[in-house]
Amino acid sequence: MILLRAEDVGRPAFARLARQRIVAPHGPGAARPRDVPDSPGLRALAAAPRVPSHVVLTGIAALWVHGWVDDAPVEWHAVGLRGLYRPPGTEVALHSGATARLGVRVEGGLALAPPARACLDALRWEPPAEALAAVCGAVAAGRIGRGGLADALAHDSATGGGYARLASLVAAVVEVAAPAPATAASPR
Repeated sequence: MILLRAEDVGRPAFARLARQRIVAPHGPGAARPRDVPDSPGLRALAAAPRVPSHVVLTGIAALWVHGWVDDAPVEWHAVGLRGLYRPPGTEVALHSGATARLGVRVEGGLALAPPARACLDALRWEPPAEALAAVCGAVAAGRIGRGGLADALAHDSATGGGYARLASLVAAVVEVAAPAPATAASPR
């Protein structure tokens, strides 16, 4: 067993296994045995059943699957084509936008946004404190270069709703989180 779901053993037994630290929580309603190492592939397998197959997982949840943040967020966001079907009981917030064309299928059949695009969508839809922490952390760690967020923003229409706000957030994040380039020492 590489991944255990609450439905496999029942919610009370699942909670007991987690409480007794026999399994490690691995996203909502999933856990892994403690001797199985965490990985982006395992996170994708844990996330796949929660996300409808016709949308792309994005935001902090996508960054969690990529392995860029440690804990899965409470609220997940996914993007599909305009007028997309919203299945009853969907556990993710569904949006439409450019990310729907940019997703890549990974383990478990999950469609996942590229990291730079997931950062943009986090800034757009996620709670500001969590989104800024995740995105600034990615920029500061060098996972996304100065131009990476700007390149991802190029897929959005400059006349679209919220574009100016998102562009200003991207500029501020890059300015604050990225280390300043080294300057030549002045002669004395």
